[in-house]
Amino acid sequence: MTEEISFGNHLTWTGDAMGEIAFPSRQKIEVALPAEFGGVEGFASPEDLFVAAANGCVLTTTLAVAKKHKVALLSYSSEAVGVLEKLGDGREVTRIDIKVKIAAEADPETLNEIFAEVAERAPVIRSMTSSVSIDFEVVDE
Repeated sequence: MTEEISFGNHLTWTGDAMGEIAFPSRQKIEVALPAEFGGVEGFASPEDLFVAAANGCVLTTTLAVAKKHKVALLSYSSEAVGVLEKLGDGREVTRIDIKVKIAAEADPETLNEIFAEVAERAPVIRSMTSSVSIDFEVVDE
Protein backbone atom coordinates (compact mmCIF):
# COMPACT_ATOMS: atom_id res chain seq x y z
CA MET A 1 0.00 0.00 0.00
CA THR A 2 1.26 3.48 -0.82
CA GLU A 3 2.11 5.82 2.01
CA GLU A 4 -0.15 8.58 0.74
CA ILE A 5 -3.74 8.22 -0.44
CA SER A 6 -5.81 11.22 -1.54
CA PHE A 7 -9.56 11.69 -1.17
CA GLY A 8 -11.30 14.50 -2.98
CA ASN A 9 -14.64 15.99 -3.84
CA HIS A 10 -16.09 18.93 -5.70
CA LEU A 11 -18.50 21.40 -4.10
CA THR A 12 -20.85 23.67 -6.02
CA TRP A 13 -22.92 26.40 -4.41
CA THR A 14 -26.50 25.84 -5.57
CA GLY A 15 -28.09 28.97 -4.10
CA ASP A 16 -29.23 30.38 -0.78
CA ALA A 17 -27.41 28.47 1.98
CA MET A 18 -27.02 25.22 0.01
CA GLY A 19 -24.47 23.35 -2.03
CA GLU A 20 -23.87 19.99 -3.64
CA ILE A 21 -20.83 17.83 -2.99
CA ALA A 22 -19.85 15.47 -5.81
CA PHE A 23 -17.45 12.59 -5.25
CA PRO A 24 -15.31 10.73 -7.80
CA SER A 25 -17.66 7.74 -7.27
CA ARG A 26 -20.37 9.96 -8.83
CA GLN A 27 -22.33 10.07 -5.58
CA LYS A 28 -23.68 13.47 -4.64
CA ILE A 29 -24.81 14.93 -1.34
CA GLU A 30 -26.75 18.15 -0.93
CA VAL A 31 -25.59 20.18 2.06
CA ALA A 32 -26.99 23.23 3.76
CA LEU A 33 -26.27 25.59 6.58
CA PRO A 34 -28.03 24.11 9.64
CA ALA A 35 -31.56 25.42 10.15
CA GLU A 36 -30.49 26.55 13.65
CA PHE A 37 -28.26 29.13 11.96
CA GLY A 38 -30.78 30.32 9.38
CA GLY A 39 -30.15 27.52 6.91
CA VAL A 40 -32.44 25.05 5.20
CA GLU A 41 -34.32 22.33 7.09
CA GLY A 42 -34.12 18.75 5.84
CA PHE A 43 -30.60 18.65 4.43
CA ALA A 44 -27.32 17.37 5.81
CA SER A 45 -25.07 20.07 7.24
CA PRO A 46 -21.28 20.01 7.31
CA GLU A 47 -21.62 19.26 11.02
CA ASP A 48 -23.84 16.23 10.21
CA LEU A 49 -21.23 15.01 7.72
CA PHE A 50 -18.44 15.47 10.27
CA VAL A 51 -20.26 13.29 12.81
CA ALA A 52 -21.22 10.81 10.07
CA ALA A 53 -17.57 10.57 9.00
CA ALA A 54 -16.60 9.47 12.52
CA ASN A 55 -19.47 6.99 12.66
CA GLY A 56 -18.71 5.59 9.21
CA CYS A 57 -15.03 5.27 10.08
CA VAL A 58 -15.86 3.14 13.12
CA LEU A 59 -17.90 0.81 10.87
CA THR A 60 -15.27 0.44 8.17
CA THR A 61 -12.42 0.07 10.66
CA THR A 62 -14.44 -2.55 12.56
CA LEU A 63 -15.01 -4.46 9.32
CA ALA A 64 -11.30 -4.37 8.46
CA VAL A 65 -10.13 -5.36 11.95
CA ALA A 66 -12.72 -8.14 12.26
CA LYS A 67 -11.58 -9.52 8.90
CA LYS A 68 -7.95 -9.41 10.06
CA HIS A 69 -8.95 -11.41 13.16
CA LYS A 70 -11.05 -13.77 10.99
CA VAL A 71 -14.21 -12.86 12.91
CA ALA A 72 -17.56 -13.01 11.11
CA LEU A 73 -19.91 -10.17 11.97
CA LEU A 74 -23.58 -11.14 12.20
CA SER A 75 -24.97 -7.64 12.63
CA TYR A 76 -23.78 -4.08 13.19
CA SER A 77 -25.61 -0.84 13.86
CA SER A 78 -24.49 2.40 15.43
CA GLU A 79 -25.74 5.80 16.47
CA ALA A 80 -23.57 8.89 16.71
CA VAL A 81 -24.27 12.23 18.36
CA GLY A 82 -21.98 15.21 18.01
CA VAL A 83 -22.14 18.24 20.29
CA LEU A 84 -21.49 21.68 18.81
CA GLU A 85 -20.49 24.27 21.41
CA LYS A 86 -19.61 27.94 21.39
CA LEU A 87 -15.97 28.30 22.35
CA GLY A 88 -14.23 31.65 22.38
CA ASP A 89 -15.21 33.54 19.25
CA GLY A 90 -16.57 30.54 17.34
CA ARG A 91 -18.19 27.13 17.48
CA GLU A 92 -16.75 23.64 17.23
CA VAL A 93 -17.83 20.05 17.59
CA THR A 94 -16.32 19.32 20.98
CA ARG A 95 -17.33 15.68 21.31
CA ILE A 96 -18.85 12.80 19.44
CA ASP A 97 -20.41 9.82 21.21
CA ILE A 98 -20.80 6.65 19.15
CA LYS A 99 -22.82 3.70 20.41
CA VAL A 100 -22.29 0.46 18.48
CA LYS A 101 -24.42 -2.67 18.73
CA ILE A 102 -22.65 -5.67 17.26
CA ALA A 103 -23.17 -9.41 17.02
CA ALA A 104 -20.26 -11.59 15.95
CA GLU A 105 -19.01 -15.13 15.99
CA ALA A 106 -16.14 -14.66 18.43
CA ASP A 107 -15.24 -15.09 22.06
CA PRO A 108 -15.44 -12.03 24.35
CA GLU A 109 -11.65 -11.69 24.61
CA THR A 110 -11.22 -11.50 20.82
CA LEU A 111 -14.06 -8.99 20.55
CA ASN A 112 -12.45 -6.80 23.21
CA GLU A 113 -9.17 -6.91 21.26
CA ILE A 114 -11.03 -5.86 18.11
CA PHE A 115 -12.82 -3.02 19.91
CA ALA A 116 -9.56 -1.71 21.39
CA GLU A 117 -7.86 -1.84 17.99
CA VAL A 118 -10.75 -0.02 16.32
CA ALA A 119 -10.68 2.76 18.95
CA GLU A 120 -6.93 3.13 18.43
CA ARG A 121 -6.75 2.85 14.64
CA ALA A 122 -9.84 4.54 13.12
CA PRO A 123 -8.10 7.06 10.83
CA VAL A 124 -10.82 9.71 10.62
CA ILE A 125 -11.19 9.76 14.40
CA ARG A 126 -7.42 9.92 14.85
CA SER A 127 -7.50 13.03 12.65
CA MET A 128 -10.10 14.84 14.78
CA THR A 129 -9.41 17.16 17.68
CA SER A 130 -12.91 16.50 19.02
CA SER A 131 -13.23 14.01 21.84
CA VAL A 132 -14.69 10.79 20.43
CA SER A 133 -16.05 8.01 22.61
CA ILE A 134 -17.01 4.62 21.20
CA ASP A 135 -19.21 2.32 23.25
CA PHE A 136 -19.42 -1.22 21.87
CA GLU A 137 -22.30 -3.40 23.03
CA VAL A 138 -22.34 -7.07 22.08
CA VAL A 139 -25.88 -8.21 21.31
CA ASP A 140 -27.47 -11.46 20.25
CA GLU A 141 -28.12 -11.72 16.56
